[in-house]
Amino acid sequence: MTSLALRYLSDVARHLHLASTDKDEILTEIRDHIEDSARELMDEGLPSDAAISYFIDELGRPQSLAEQMYSVHSQGSWYHTALAVLPHICLSVLFAFGLWTQPGWFVMLLFASLVISAFGWKKGRPSWTHPWLGYALIAPIVSWGLAMSAVGYGAWGVLTEGTLPLGSAIYFVSFVYVAVSLWIVIRILSKVAQRDWVMASVTVLPIPFLVYWSVFFYQEQLLVAGQTGRPVQGVETSAAIVFLVLAAATALFFRISRRVVRVGLLAITVPSTFVLGWLSYQRGPGHMALFVASAIALVIVLAPALYDLRSKDVSTEDPVFVNEGRQA
Repeated sequence: MTSLALRYLSDVARHLHLASTDKDEILTEIRDHIEDSARELMDEGLPSDAAISYFIDELGRPQSLAEQMYSVHSQGSWYHTALAVLPHICLSVLFAFGLWTQPGWFVMLLFASLVISAFGWKKGRPSWTHPWLGYALIAPIVSWGLAMSAVGYGAWGVLTEGTLPLGSAIYFVSFVYVAVSLWIVIRILSKVAQRDWVMASVTVLPIPFLVYWSVFFYQEQLLVAGQTGRPVQGVETSAAIVFLVLAAATALFFRISRRVVRVGLLAITVPSTFVLGWLSYQRGPGHMALFVASAIALVIVLAPALYDLRSKDVSTEDPVFVNEGRQA
């Protein structure tokens, strides 16, 4: 195969955000299609390079062809869609029935998320496991806050009293834990984003709201309830609705095939969850804080898009190109 065809396949592969097995199969089909069609033109007397060039022009731009292939192969089945929305449904049920105050239920959900995420990682990271992976990452993210609060407490003690209120070993362990766990989380998300940054965004989709809930709703509501006896039922109902919204958005995401629509859906869902949470408890943050929090959350969810800006070279060891490389 000519260098022109190899470059074309390389460009298609660079824009084809699918699992490696699906990508290899699609690239192999395109390669065989180019070879067969070019051979027919060569039989009619057209030179090899001209025949391949002519057919590549017929296929169109590599990015357009990759988008067409993505639309055809990225749509999830109803079964996989149900598996993907299940963790959001579970969180919604926990809040709807007031079970979120019982740590045992969260531990069970976290354990299930860890097991399912590990299973999915071993099986090549099927798309439906990404929402589960997002909840599995909640534990290290929440523990960062606990570790850094200990560090902050120690820093305050040094500033006010000149001594560390806790042993120095605790602060050393806290720093090491945050650094190591942060590296692991970034490593996992980067692996997901390298294949498809949109799936990485789906992974982190519930994380900003959970952090927002714990900071602006969970602690404040406990304080108000302890002072005035105000029930938390309204806030629980709002949280349950938010996770139902996340479930609905995830279901639409997996059933929609167009990539640009998927991105738009994520961009709409993130601020919507924050607004719903804010409306449930007016004594929370003001409008400006809500806007800032929503903007930060949107940046976090769409941050994996930076991976798409990096140039990706297709390895010469790719099964699709091995034979062509040997022939060259």
